[in-house]
Amino acid sequence: MGQRRWAVGVDFGATNIKCGLVDRRGRVVTSLVLSTRQFGRPAAFVEGIRRAVEQLAASAGLSTARLAGIGIGVPGLVDAQHGIVHMLVNVPGWRQVPLAHRLRARVHRPIFVDNDVNLVTLGEWRCGAGRGARALVGLTLGTGVGGGLVLDGSLYRGVAGAAGELGHMVLDPHGPRCACGARGCLEAHVGTAAIVRMARQAGVAHRGRLTPERLAWMARRGNRSARAVWHQVGRLLGRGLASIVNLLNPDRVVIGGGVANAWTLFAPSLRRTIRAATMGVPGRSVRVVRAQLGDRAGIIGAAVLVWNETGGTE
Repeated sequence: MGQRRWAVGVDFGATNIKCGLVDRRGRVVTSLVLSTRQFGRPAAFVEGIRRAVEQLAASAGLSTARLAGIGIGVPGLVDAQHGIVHMLVNVPGWRQVPLAHRLRARVHRPIFVDNDVNLVTLGEWRCGAGRGARALVGLTLGTGVGGGLVLDGSLYRGVAGAAGELGHMVLDPHGPRCACGARGCLEAHVGTAAIVRMARQAGVAHRGRLTPERLAWMARRGNRSARAVWHQVGRLLGRGLASIVNLLNPDRVVIGGGVANAWTLFAPSLRRTIRAATMGVPGRSVRVVRAQLGDRAGIIGAAVLVWNETGGTE
């Protein structure tokens, strides 16, 4: 039937499931949001996505038969080759779920499943701050610290699909305990809980609940202790990324996630640390930039996965 110009991208989060109809330029034509509480279990998810796909296609005057496929990013371990979700840490009921097979039987379109941060990285590479990069490292900063790798134009997953866990590089084996069980991981140093802990240890005075957003607000208004915390976040993040830059010699590192909203506060010390801690050639070759796609990155990346796997044609 010729070229199919549209794909549906799904970004499965712990709170919301974002779905969007995306064209081949990476534009989200129309979108909707489902509640993870209501549609988070496997059977409910499959039925919810089926309805969402039909609704998105209809809103654009399309039949589902005109879709190139559906891409899904999930926050956990995935067998991307077979579309099996091994485990989701923060959503119950997901262990060894053959998601691609189940959803394909309901929507009769190609289904592709991958880790959510992999797809955020893929979206930035194709349509965002990573455009034109030959070797791209993607990092998302939030409650957790996630990573993804696009090398020579292809998403690198590793032999078991678990590559890119940059948040669990160990900076200090005697450092704070990480949620993964190890000590001193990058996530344990620059995740949101770590940033708040760092601020309290630095004596940042604040009434009410302290968050990275509030800490950034204080720093922008001249609070020296808050600014010092963000400088330290940049140094710690740079120390971790310096090892990746030396290892992979990427031309671009793209950083997103909620904590990246404080970009101007930590980017200078991040870049200085990378320059100081890397070997000359890889350090000079890399650009470290903020992500561009915002909260649409997961949807767009999931659609890019469809284009990569199908070419958008029947």
